[in-house]
Amino acid sequence: MPNRRSVLCEGFELPYQLAGVSRGTPVLLAFSGGADSRALLHLLAEASKAEGFPLILAHVNHGIRGEEALRDRLFCQETAAQYGLELCLLDADVPALAAQKRKGLEETAREVRYAYFRELMESRGIPLLVTAHHADDNLETLLFRLCRGSGLQGLGGIAPVRPFASGWLVRPLLKCPRREILAFCAREGLEFVTDTTNTDTAYARNRLRAEVVPILETLFEDPQSRVAEMTASLREDEELLASLAEQFYSAQITPQGLPVQALSALAPAVRRRVLIRFASACIGVSLERVHLHALESLLKQSDPACARVALPQEYVGVCESGYLRILPRVAAEAVAFRIPLRLGITVLERSGIKVTVEKMEKDTKVHNLSTQTCIITDGFSDIIKKDFYWRSRKPGDCILQNGMHKRLCQQYRERRIPLRLREAMPILCDAEGIVWAPFVGGRDGLPTCGTAYLIRVEFPD
Repeated sequence: MPNRRSVLCEGFELPYQLAGVSRGTPVLLAFSGGADSRALLHLLAEASKAEGFPLILAHVNHGIRGEEALRDRLFCQETAAQYGLELCLLDADVPALAAQKRKGLEETAREVRYAYFRELMESRGIPLLVTAHHADDNLETLLFRLCRGSGLQGLGGIAPVRPFASGWLVRPLLKCPRREILAFCAREGLEFVTDTTNTDTAYARNRLRAEVVPILETLFEDPQSRVAEMTASLREDEELLASLAEQFYSAQITPQGLPVQALSALAPAVRRRVLIRFASACIGVSLERVHLHALESLLKQSDPACARVALPQEYVGVCESGYLRILPRVAAEAVAFRIPLRLGITVLERSGIKVTVEKMEKDTKVHNLSTQTCIITDGFSDIIKKDFYWRSRKPGDCILQNGMHKRLCQQYRERRIPLRLREAMPILCDAEGIVWAPFVGGRDGLPTCGTAYLIRVEFPD
């Protein structure tokens, strides 16, 4: 095989070398018919013969560009036949799908394209997907993300290799400027097709390519290569920070969540990555910057148990018993309830709180501590027969203690009761108002003799 590395560019590497897999590993090439994928096809076809790895092509007609797209489809078929290679084709109606999903054409096209590649890899047992992204793509991606305020991970640009499906996605041309690819096609006599939508400057990326990159090339020598070196360095930094975050997460995660004190002690760069990792495990999506800031603000509060923050997918972040938790909103919010006081065990729906009421054998002095347990007596009648009931907390709730009407919310805050627990807390009431509240105690004037009842409120783990 000719030494195409010197002909094309120094950065070109074979897919199996990039991914660190065996030489004979099968390769699926995403083939659009454009100059980049055409050059890559030529290199891989020759390498396939010399190195002995199977090569299959895949082309997607997105149904966006009408006759031009059909021209590209036919070109890809004819080119694959010239090399004696199999071409897998998908004809999709991306405009209809985008309208159905209420998404943009570009986003939907990418989803369709990569879903098809994933399906082919899994059904054919192909571990390597190869795309023809090059150094100019990397530069444009960096500029795009920079202007959108991306973090370090985004500023790492396009990764030369990353996990995909059950294998890897690799980009052998990532260090090669497009001008070298075009020169290679000219020298080798390689025909290719041109997507006219790539010149439409209504798209931000196309405008960067058409207007911004040429200016950079007049100001700096080979900005593509300089950016390639920089993004490679940033990816190394990101890998280290991500590794530190993963070590912390693996060591500290518990069924209760992540310890607030240990989280707060982390360097901000590591803490943010831990929070992203935690949210990904709980919700399945990555956090936006606004959500990260909200979680970090929650951790910095003097009493984080008094608040919650909204997260994607109807989840919330809360602090309970010294741990940060991410919970479904419905699990963190109580549903209003009112149920009669009765003997035995009552389990409150949704919260799982268990209330136990037991009649005591003999008269007992009132035992009305600010805990989860109390003994209530009634000197006049059986409280079970009176209009005693449990209800959920209401705004403005007060209890009469020591001659003063004290707000329950303030009492809970002083006792550092988690917000989620407060909202689900059952409160014992009668016709006059609140009789007793767990962790707060009973109201003034309760009888001190008579039939006694032991009341216990237990909370799920």
